[in-house]
Amino acid sequence: MEPITLNWPGGEDEFLLRLGELEALDDLTDDGVLDFRFRLSQGAQRGGLAYSPVKIRHVIACLRLGLIGVGMDRKAAERKARQAFEDGDISELNLTAYMVISHSLKGKDHDPLATTEAAEAPTASDGAGSTETA
Repeated sequence: MEPITLNWPGGEDEFLLRLGELEALDDLTDDGVLDFRFRLSQGAQRGGLAYSPVKIRHVIACLRLGLIGVGMDRKAAERKARQAFEDGDISELNLTAYMVISHSLKGKDHDPLATTEAAEAPTASDGAGSTETA
């Protein structure tokens, strides 16, 4: 799977949660990654993503693991995620975390469907069988 490139309070970076990072986030969050993603989306129903019922440390961990997933050094990823919290707005971080998780769970891109020409309608000369008897 290819990483996703996002503009976020930390700048423009690539993020990817591979299986190991997803499992680590599963262990860090109370009810796993899928529930965490759902709770991130709940902010929209509460008046804004800043009101998502999530813990700050889970959001920062998601972003840190997403940076690690593309090869950033662990300490650099930790610093960058924490600095983004200092510089940004929690709603931006919640949206970024939601997008990182969603991208990582979407699965692989499938081959595009081949375009085929529509079959031509049969004509009378195609020998569609006569109902006449001899």
